[in-house]
Amino acid sequence: MGVEAVVGPMTVLAQVAIAMLLFAWPLPHRPHFWVRLGALAAAGVALTLALVAAAEATGMLQARGPSRVLEEFALFSLVLVFAVPTLLILFDTSVWVALFFATAGYTLQNLASGTVGLLAFALGERSTLLGLAEMAAVTCVVYLLGYLAFALPVRRHGLTDVEDHGMLIVVAAVILVVIAFDLVNKSLPMLGAGFADVVLLRIIHGISCVFMLTVEFELLYTRSLQTNVAAMKRARADDAKVLAASRANVQAINVRMHDIRHQLRDLEALDFVGADALADLEGQLSVYDAAVKTGNVALDTVLTEKGLVCEREGISLGCVADGGALSFMAPADIYSLFGDAVDNAMEAVVKLDDPDKRVIDLTVRSTGGMVSAHVENYFRGDVRLSNGLPLAPSRQDARGYGARHMRAVAERYGGSITTSTDGDLFRLDVLIPIPATKEAAEQ
Repeated sequence: MGVEAVVGPMTVLAQVAIAMLLFAWPLPHRPHFWVRLGALAAAGVALTLALVAAAEATGMLQARGPSRVLEEFALFSLVLVFAVPTLLILFDTSVWVALFFATAGYTLQNLASGTVGLLAFALGERSTLLGLAEMAAVTCVVYLLGYLAFALPVRRHGLTDVEDHGMLIVVAAVILVVIAFDLVNKSLPMLGAGFADVVLLRIIHGISCVFMLTVEFELLYTRSLQTNVAAMKRARADDAKVLAASRANVQAINVRMHDIRHQLRDLEALDFVGADALADLEGQLSVYDAAVKTGNVALDTVLTEKGLVCEREGISLGCVADGGALSFMAPADIYSLFGDAVDNAMEAVVKLDDPDKRVIDLTVRSTGGMVSAHVENYFRGDVRLSNGLPLAPSRQDARGYGARHMRAVAERYGGSITTSTDGDLFRLDVLIPIPATKEAAEQ
């Protein structure tokens, strides 16, 4: 078995593996990841040696022309197909996500391989050592550019768990366009193609690889947007239902508290219980009375509801709000926006041990044709911000989703959301323009 016959396939296998891991690395690793990776690497080496030995024994390595192209086409297509279960063994993800990373990595490797081939053809004969150094340098540059242009944005936009069944079409396109085109290009010099023709087709192959990577990214990004929009619509519908239920609960509590206060006064008149004990009991029960009156029913409901939770958790919720300024907003949007804002603040404050810092301040007011909402709370640890919003540890994190949800609500009315930190103080500001019709009516 010749050394060159083994080094070539081993190099290609390593390049493909590195390219796929470049994309797939952010995925959750399965238990004993490094053991799995080592076992797969050993299996890959053994399988490659066996295939090379079989090819030498059957004379496949000496084949030329269309038969050699078809053999390599079938082999490289199988490598792409087997890459999917390989990624599933290493990472805790779905078949569709594995398909994306397999095709993306394979396309990036083909782009690097094609670039190396173009340079080798253009520069002509040179030493083996120089050729290996050139291949390593070009591969590193192409992989770095591929990581910055495609792999990093996939991670930054949280697309590592987006599923799209359209990946099957991408797989077919990669097999037909990327792999087949690359093999045809490699056979052109042996078929006597001219220098200009080979260079032109190599450049077209590189453009095709970049195009395929771009298509894959756009597919995931579009699917992510569709998923987020659907989630927002469901959340808005759910918020409307929860608002109606919460409003009914608050009204029921108010009625019940009204009856209890009358009963307490009757007990006091009959001298069954001491006046001090009754006053203390009435004070404790007043916590459950809907004391928040901002001039907006939806805002009253959400603040009353969150106020009860804060009371239970030992959190002080301070509120100075002009609810009437929000009358142009749909009640479900008000409930969603301020519910998420207070929930995020409670999530941070409940972790604090200092009772003086278990405080949430909320202000809503209108000025200069704008409605502004300001929320302040203390926090512990670090808050990473991305595009002005708290960066969630994962896409399933409730806080991160709530922040995106709030931004979607604000932007629906032409507004914006910004966040900032000052020491251990976290600030959230919402700014929404008041519609001209409402502003004119108030004047």
